[in-house]
Amino acid sequence: MCAQTDQVVSVPGAVAAGTTYRIGRVRLPGTREVADLPTAPSLGVSKHVMSRTQLAVWLSFPSRHYTPWARNQGYILLGLGALVHLVVALVIAMGKDTNWGEVLLAPFCLTGLFWGLGLLLVLGAHGARRRDVAEASAREKALAVWESLCYCPRDNVAFEPQVGVPFHPSETREYIFGFRPGKQARPL
Repeated sequence: MCAQTDQVVSVPGAVAAGTTYRIGRVRLPGTREVADLPTAPSLGVSKHVMSRTQLAVWLSFPSRHYTPWARNQGYILLGLGALVHLVVALVIAMGKDTNWGEVLLAPFCLTGLFWGLGLLLVLGAHGARRRDVAEASAREKALAVWESLCYCPRDNVAFEPQVGVPFHPSETREYIFGFRPGKQARPL
């Protein structure tokens, strides 16, 4: 496999060569046209567009499937709920013949949805952060393996030079995180 060393490129280099970025105001794709190609909602920005070849998608290091600002949506909803609750409570308190129980509990009719969704999102983000911490060491090891991989365009295989096990580029994720059960590696 790949006896011609001049054709071998590093996997990060192959991904970079197959990825293009354009800077400027452009419309991002709204639906997923290619597997793992980011869409407008997943990027959370409207200033950059990224396109990748299928080879770059196969060889790329897997990203997390959330946008960084999504982790704070629960806190934003809780803050918005508290603000609306305060305003409605003050309006009710200015009325005649109101008691404190009515002032404090009546606004929940309007703000209960904000409170409920906010709490669900905060709890979900907490679980996602715990999962990120638990997966951190496996992702670091996988990144080290991914950075050492090479790709041979002549044979259309990726391999780790120290190990010498070739695999199809679509199997990159399985290789860097460990072999799938029941699948045997092909010898060189």
